[in-house]
Amino acid sequence: MPRKFFRRLTPNRQRIVNQPFLRPVAQFLGDPNLWHLNRRSVSGGVALGLFLAFIPLPGQMLIAAVGAIAMRVNIALAVAMVWATNPVTIPPLLWLAYQIGAMLTGAELAPPTGEMSVGYAMSQLPAIWLPLGVGLLTLSFVSALLGFTIIRVLWRINISIHKRRRLAQRRLRLRQSQRDSRRH
Repeated sequence: MPRKFFRRLTPNRQRIVNQPFLRPVAQFLGDPNLWHLNRRSVSGGVALGLFLAFIPLPGQMLIAAVGAIAMRVNIALAVAMVWATNPVTIPPLLWLAYQIGAMLTGAELAPPTGEMSVGYAMSQLPAIWLPLGVGLLTLSFVSALLGFTIIRVLWRINISIHKRRRLAQRRLRLRQSQRDSRRH
């Protein structure tokens, strides 16, 4: 199930490598190990993408791709997981990050006094940058660790379920063959 599930989510390697704008880096992207769907590459790609999702940098997808190449994890999943933070999820995540960072740094949690806008937030940046940064790093590490662990555990559970099914099928075939041999 995990391999089939992730295979549906990931793009075709050849289609990506053959894009004209990616020709300069096609030698790196053509490595089949970056597109494998095994427990190590999937969990690593998810962890890398989730870690970078909470770091507010321009070009997160490019950084995720380069990181996936360097770490030799699934590149498509690393890039896709960066989208855990998007224009819809970022406001509540920034609020959560600030709350976590304020708790960890001991900063005072002052309610906003002005109109909630980008301009207001930028004017408050000198006062909130430390708790916000600590909160974002905390969310990055925790989400990466949770994503890595959840993928590993679910993958392991799935493997054990498939092994049990195969063993049950073998036993059933053995019983049927024993019954058939007794009849003859």
